[in-house]
Amino acid sequence: MNLYQLYAFVTAAGWERSLSTRWPDAPLINNYRLLVFTNQDLPKLKTEYSTAEFKELSTEKTIEAINAGEIGPFICDINQARKIVAHFTPVEDEQNAV
Repeated sequence: MNLYQLYAFVTAAGWERSLSTRWPDAPLINNYRLLVFTNQDLPKLKTEYSTAEFKELSTEKTIEAINAGEIGPFICDINQARKIVAHFTPVEDEQNAV
């Protein structure tokens, strides 16, 4: 299996409740935290957080869901994560993004 990174946007409140010790440095993006893990971790995370609804949406749909304050996690690849972060990050802060 080829190993690659995946990203998940989770609500800041959800991160504080159960994910902050596992991902202490997750950046805050529009009241969501951005988690990084591998494709190999995803099945384990789905089992561990069995009540969560893992969503894989288009970039545009993820942005809409974040704007609506929906509960994720919203799973995406590096290219989607960059576009989503850029959407919510002012131009002067882009060098600090993904």
